[in-house]
Amino acid sequence: MGPFLNEQELAIEAARAGARVIRERYGLAKEVRVKAGSRTLVTDTDIAAEAAILKVLKKHSAYSILSEESGLTGSEEGPRWIVDPLDGTSNFARSLPLFTVSVALVEGAEVYAGAIIDPVHKNEYFASKGGGAFCNNRPLCVTEQSRTVFSLFLNHGHQLRDKLRYTEVNARLAAGFNIRKLGTTALELCYVAEGGADGFVCSGDEIWDFAAGVLIAAEAGCVFTDWQGNPWDGESDFLLVARPGIHQNLIEKIRDID
Repeated sequence: MGPFLNEQELAIEAARAGARVIRERYGLAKEVRVKAGSRTLVTDTDIAAEAAILKVLKKHSAYSILSEESGLTGSEEGPRWIVDPLDGTSNFARSLPLFTVSVALVEGAEVYAGAIIDPVHKNEYFASKGGGAFCNNRPLCVTEQSRTVFSLFLNHGHQLRDKLRYTEVNARLAAGFNIRKLGTTALELCYVAEGGADGFVCSGDEIWDFAAGVLIAAEAGCVFTDWQGNPWDGESDFLLVARPGIHQNLIEKIRDID
């Protein structure tokens, strides 16, 4: 794999390539458009960052790549790189400093490596399966804390059904949790791994939104399941990531929502 010792290092290097492009363009005039058949935004920076990331991955790895803007390159079988070149495009387009680059290596229901970079604050989050989670080489480890009110990131996909689920979940959880939403799933999951929030609940996200983030949170000690408490099957977009101490409580409150 060239000069890189392992897939984790390659994920970090590819994410850094995208982060450099984004950092150079942040705050400048942007070409913003709505994706065909979607209500989501894309900018010229999304495309440029993706090109930089894919160049690194293709140079040093033969694995397939699934990226948000260009789709699948290579076989659907076996390990593949999952790339979100700019998670939080709407924030970026409005010069709000909450967005990331996300790169993960996934095979089936297993996420083996992940890297998420916050280009503005220059925070690099990364993890490998069984190898722990880190931010700028500092180990991440969630700890149980005595609190009267916990905070949650509550998110949803772009389909109407997911927005309606968001309303229902919010109604059930708002009394017992402080609900937050940043507009970037990847960064929200990193903050959960750091202890900035206690959990994350979402339906409708795409795999490039969460693949790296759920690994980072899980390696930091969070529990990652679907809304019924089952291990992720590689396909479900009903996502629940939380501290062990509140995970079961959340399941009991939302498990019947479909």
